[in-house]
Amino acid sequence: MKKIILLSWLFTACSITIGFAQLEGKKFVSATVGLNFNNTNQDDYPTATNYGYNIDASFGKFKTANKASGFNIGTSLYGQKATVYPDGTREKFEGITGFGVNTGYFWQRYKHFSDKFGIFGGPHVNVFYSYSKLLPNQSSDNLLHRQHHISPQFGVSAGAYYALNERWWLTASLGFVNLLYVSYTIDKGEPWGTRNTTKTKTFDYKLSPNLTLPSVSLGLRYFFKD
Repeated sequence: MKKIILLSWLFTACSITIGFAQLEGKKFVSATVGLNFNNTNQDDYPTATNYGYNIDASFGKFKTANKASGFNIGTSLYGQKATVYPDGTREKFEGITGFGVNTGYFWQRYKHFSDKFGIFGGPHVNVFYSYSKLLPNQSSDNLLHRQHHISPQFGVSAGAYYALNERWWLTASLGFVNLLYVSYTIDKGEPWGTRNTTKTKTFDYKLSPNLTLPSVSLGLRYFFKD
């Protein structure tokens, strides 16, 4: 009986190893999509409705069964429906309040626990650009602000996967750490409905790690045919 159990275990281990070895050289594309709808309650203003989406995609290749690397790109768009009171006059606003794009490179190492499940993690380098519009009900000085924000980042992220079949994986991000944060912001503030603009520029950086855990988002990964 012990020999049968041992042989069965060896056969299973060899099958898993062979399956993982087939990952070497495989190219893949991963994608996650997020939708956001929420209401912001404020003491001095009616409830504001926020909405938006974000799409992130990565294109990579397994160098070995346990190592992969590649490029990632992403985009986001968000808007708001709100009521503002410039100079005591009630006005309604509905429209886009911001968008963003990002691109970067990632390195990942994998730990396979079975032929279906495993975890992965590794460093990444990204560059973000975003434009945002802050309505008077969102700013401390009751001005309309338009901000351009550029931020390169270096960090480490982690996730897990579940293999649906040989072509499709279900992936989940579990958290990330930003090790270096640098930002450059151009802010233009003006009273609502005027062009009397005040312009400020801000440079900021952080060297201390900023841990975000958990940060769960689900996605799909597709492996291309050889």
